[in-house]
Amino acid sequence: DPEVHPQNEDYWGHVNPIGPRACYDEGKRVAETMCYAYMKQEGVEVRVARIFNTFGPRMHMNDGRVVSNFILQALQGEPLTVYGPGTQTRAFQYVSDLVNGLVALMNSNVSSPVNLGNPEEHTILEFAQLIKKLVGDGSEIQFLSEAQDDPQKRKPDIRKAKLLLGWEPVVPLEEGLNKAIHYFRKELEYQANNQYIPKPKPARMKKGRTRHN
Repeated sequence: DPEVHPQNEDYWGHVNPIGPRACYDEGKRVAETMCYAYMKQEGVEVRVARIFNTFGPRMHMNDGRVVSNFILQALQGEPLTVYGPGTQTRAFQYVSDLVNGLVALMNSNVSSPVNLGNPEEHTILEFAQLIKKLVGDGSEIQFLSEAQDDPQKRKPDIRKAKLLLGWEPVVPLEEGLNKAIHYFRKELEYQANNQYIPKPKPARMKKGRTRHN
């Protein structure tokens, strides 16, 4: 749960090392540590992208993330499950923007970490309401108990990516969501024809990750 907002690359983080998200949070942190240790020891080139919430077609419908959960629930006429009051914020980027950012980073000489994300911040409740509108379904929004260690704010500071990579997201949120919804709808139709209907993950976390991450 960050103490600095928005989060820039110089911020060291605020992480519970033994909480339910610890494997997810600390796994990313130790990956950076090992990359830079190997860079110093062996002189290899390293690029580190700090990726913020990303969505788009071909994401796994049952991955337990907020985008896939909300879309799947809305398309199936089920309540959209919001953990806590829904005031938690996230920043969602479309997958093509992320790919362009990764390519720009790989082709650069920037060896320090770079945030790749969309600085347009939304509450989880706003996001649920937007999904309802785009799907055009009458699903209700259901509030459940708050997940442990669920970050309350998330917004990347992308000034470094703009300055050093000439990169920033360009795909509007609604445009990206419409593409993801279209993909999910087609997948549901295909799987219904094959007698398999996926269900959103009901648990509060998956492999140490809370639902809203």
